[in-house]
Amino acid sequence: MGPSEPSAGPEGIPVLSTSGFDRVLREAGVPVLVDFFATWCGPCAWIIPTIETLADRYGERLRVVKVDVDEAPGLAERYRIASVPMVLLFEGGVEVGRSVGVEPARVEAMVRQVMERGGSPRDGPPS
Repeated sequence: MGPSEPSAGPEGIPVLSTSGFDRVLREAGVPVLVDFFATWCGPCAWIIPTIETLADRYGERLRVVKVDVDEAPGLAERYRIASVPMVLLFEGGVEVGRSVGVEPARVEAMVRQVMERGGSPRDGPPS
């Protein structure tokens, strides 16, 4: 596996490197839910069931990935991840939602709102 290829976390959700993350945002064609986490973070494990449920519920209509902030500190800095867990939702490469901490209802609501609109990118990423 090359440095830009995703590895799967214990839940089967891909854990992305910086280059893999950038590629997913560019090429996904569907909304992307990103779980920013750290292996040492106990509460990060508490949000996993919600992330897995959303991945199962929306299947191919939602891309779900994880980013380990210790392995990808540049991404953590780029998206101002000051605490974990933090879940970001992207549509067309643009951040459209953010949830800090263990907030299953908030994460589900932000995904549902995008998916009810059709779950397709709006205008695409800025040029």
